[in-house]
Amino acid sequence: MPNRITLYPIYALASAIDGQPFDRSVLPMQIVEGVRIEGVLPLFNEETFAWVTNELGRRDLADVQGVRYAIVHRYNTDDPIEGGNPDQQSEKLVRNLAACLRLIRPMRQRASLMRGELREDGTIDVRYFEHPVDLEVPEVQKLFHLRNCDAELLRAIANEFLRAMQGEFWKFRMAVEFHEAGHFQHWYWKARFLLWCSAVESIFTSHDREHRGSLVAKERIKWFLGADRSIYEPGDIPDFAPQANITIGDVVDDLYRVRNFIAHGGRIPDEYFQRPMRRGLDRELVVLDVLQEAISFVVRKSLLRVVQDNLLDHFAGAGATEDYFRTAGLTLSEIRQRQPQQPQDDGGE
Repeated sequence: MPNRITLYPIYALASAIDGQPFDRSVLPMQIVEGVRIEGVLPLFNEETFAWVTNELGRRDLADVQGVRYAIVHRYNTDDPIEGGNPDQQSEKLVRNLAACLRLIRPMRQRASLMRGELREDGTIDVRYFEHPVDLEVPEVQKLFHLRNCDAELLRAIANEFLRAMQGEFWKFRMAVEFHEAGHFQHWYWKARFLLWCSAVESIFTSHDREHRGSLVAKERIKWFLGADRSIYEPGDIPDFAPQANITIGDVVDDLYRVRNFIAHGGRIPDEYFQRPMRRGLDRELVVLDVLQEAISFVVRKSLLRVVQDNLLDHFAGAGATEDYFRTAGLTLSEIRQRQPQQPQDDGGE
């Protein structure tokens, strides 16, 4: 029987208000061998966090005590595990699957990774947990909860995603790392925005002059995801809220303008803070609000397409990616030939 457990909390399961209530009868759901999504309430009792009641604030304590669902890995410390320490390998596995789920369904985060020993009664003796976080997400994602289709997609792509994160697929891996890092920078939106832009550039550009710069990145994004594709998928905006149809083609120029203002130390024009672009749940969302939703969408959907469409080998390194986009006619020279009216992009932006 397993004697150790690592878990990563899931913010919440979808309910009737989401339009797609989660069917809890499918739980526990195996994602990969040894890892499941499951209800974890039976793992905890009144004594689980008693040892930190004097160390955590009231709200933080409520957050760790309030975990109901999680990605859970059960394992034995004496299992032969490639890569060394079983605890470290378990943590790496669970974090990678949490990162994959965040691409599929980014959600708020209140509690984070926990690890401990399983008692004979089936409860967990928590030996380590990360301090609770009060993690916010772009506006459209604030009501995101886990749906059955999200869990099923995680199960479908988990092995390929893990292969990517464990192999020599550095452009893909760096993009995932930038997305994760940006997700935890909600307190400073410019840092988050630049990290997510770095994820985009990891996917779509490289050092070579023919494969870098704003013009190259924008054209590749539109080709790879579709210029007419909405940055909001069905159900992203609740039915009771005003709907919006804003496409990748509508925002990609502004994404890179704002990226360049920040990266080069420029002042972002007032219009980005003032011009309404869509109606949110309780306020008008200005251009910058929508651009943060858009950059998240571009990063997540690009990475998901790589694993879903078996494109991983094309995003292993610069050479493979350059060949992939060269075949599609998306080098800087070829793009300029088709768009002679475009300003000269020296690839430095």
